[in-house]
Amino acid sequence: MKVLFAIAHVNKGGGQAVQVLQLVRRLAPRVGGELLALHAQGAPVSFEHDSEVKVVGDLRFPSGLGQLRRAIRARKGSYDLLQVFDPYYSLPAARLEGARPLVVRMGAHPVEDIASRYGTRGRVIARILNPWLYAGTTVVVNAAHLRDAFPGRPVVCIPNGVDSDRFHVPANPGRARAELGLPEGVPLIAFTGKIIPRKNVEDLYWLAREIPSLHVLLLGNDQEEYYGDRYHRAIRAAFPEALDRVHAVGEIPMERVPTYLEAADLFVFPSRLEGMPNSILEAWAAGLPVIAADTAAHREIVRGGTGLLFRDRAELQSHVETLLADPSKAREMGLAGRQTVLAHFSLDGAAQRYFDLYEHVIAGTLPAS
Repeated sequence: MKVLFAIAHVNKGGGQAVQVLQLVRRLAPRVGGELLALHAQGAPVSFEHDSEVKVVGDLRFPSGLGQLRRAIRARKGSYDLLQVFDPYYSLPAARLEGARPLVVRMGAHPVEDIASRYGTRGRVIARILNPWLYAGTTVVVNAAHLRDAFPGRPVVCIPNGVDSDRFHVPANPGRARAELGLPEGVPLIAFTGKIIPRKNVEDLYWLAREIPSLHVLLLGNDQEEYYGDRYHRAIRAAFPEALDRVHAVGEIPMERVPTYLEAADLFVFPSRLEGMPNSILEAWAAGLPVIAADTAAHREIVRGGTGLLFRDRAELQSHVETLLADPSKAREMGLAGRQTVLAHFSLDGAAQRYFDLYEHVIAGTLPAS
């Protein structure tokens, strides 16, 4: 079996890039995969040194779409199946080229994700184009609630997978903080993700203001295309009293994420628009208790004593103070989260489900979903 993979980019980092790279690596011995990607200029971190990644152009519209399309065309006949991972470049490039069979993996709502970037105009364009974009494809979502975004058609759900062996459990926060130059002897909460409006990072700055002893660790790029750093600069201007306790380290290589998470006491995720957030799964793999916004995406996975959900800032503050005051309860939640990852969100499990899906798609028989 030969599978060709395509994505808009990997060198900007983020949960999507991490998830795709790990999946392609794990599947490579079985499917001989190659990952086509575009290069984002000025990106803060690069995964393009990976042998599986083939950079075929620059992340620039519309020229990048054409470059990706030509790369797919050049490989026609050399693969049994094409899998794409984004609706901006790789999916339209594959559809314009008429690539089949085509598997589309969606980690976010196909309309609301675009609308969160481009507003009403983006929502209208997505609704017009989506019937064509997804026609004749096999759609895979990473969370059950995203099935509702594709009414009237079969959708396969394959949750994200995490390589739990990357994370240090039991943790040694003191060692990790010393290595990273983070303050010791203070409460520290962590967040991973791009610093863009839909992530609601202002909730974390507000939290630092309301709890004067609290430190916040932000792992993620605040220079995202179409936003720049305007959003983050506005937040920092609004919360000057918290600046000396917010440690914004930017995008980091995925190999360093486990050490940063090991340094934290809690993981807080205020995002309101997600599919299945890789951030939460990795926090659990690191043995951290999770406090997340009360959304459909988070209700789907944060259950059974693995974390807490909050509806407003007052509830967020209450949850953080409760867990900081009761380290044994926090530790119990974190370990329950790790067991959830081991049981339901392993990288090997996800890879096997994709491999089984590929066999059915190539054979023309789909499994029940």
